Amino acid sequence: MLKILPLLFFVLITLSAAAQQTAKDFFRNGNEQFKAARYTEAIQQYDEVLRLEPRHAPTLTNRGVAKDRLRDYRGAIEDFTRAIAANKKYAEAYLSRGLSRYNMREYKAALQDFNKGLELNPKDARAFNNRGLVRYALKDYSGAISDYTKALELDKDYAEAYYNRGAPRYNIGEKANACSDWSRAKKLGLKEAEPYLKKYCK
Repeated sequence: MLKILPLLFFVLITLSAAAQQTAKDFFRNGNEQFKAARYTEAIQQYDEVLRLEPRHAPTLTNRGVAKDRLRDYRGAIEDFTRAIAANKKYAEAYLSRGLSRYNMREYKAALQDFNKGLELNPKDARAFNNRGLVRYALKDYSGAISDYTKALELDKDYAEAYYNRGAPRYNIGEKANACSDWSRAKKLGLKEAEPYLKKYCK
């Protein structure tokens, strides 16, 4: 029932002068292909950027996200790890690797990545939401609720965070609060909440 939000980072590229224009074009094309859900084509464009600038962390991260969407989680993790090696302060690479590790059910490793990413960027609502997914998977329901609540403090109309918070609240016996969260998610346009309202909130 949990909703995973993919992370994709459209970062202005900074490259050496000789390669800059061509690499920017490939990077832009890759992002356009990704937005159109043509992930294989996006990867091909990012490959061209990396042929010119093999240690460019934003491109490595974006290519990893595209691989994640194709369920090539190991390939994605390899790209995120390369991005971190290129720039140890690049929060998006940690956060993206955390999500791929979550998809691989490597929950403890995922939690470490989200912790580091949030240390570097504590204002990312999506990251708190996604760390909440990990904590929920580890049955740390109070921790998950705390993360979803923090996400909502940063973005009060974050439908997925309301939706996700409903599950741990229900599991600890807070049925009224869970139903309130699912109701709010539905009002914000998240149709996935409706079956839970019908099943658990009669």
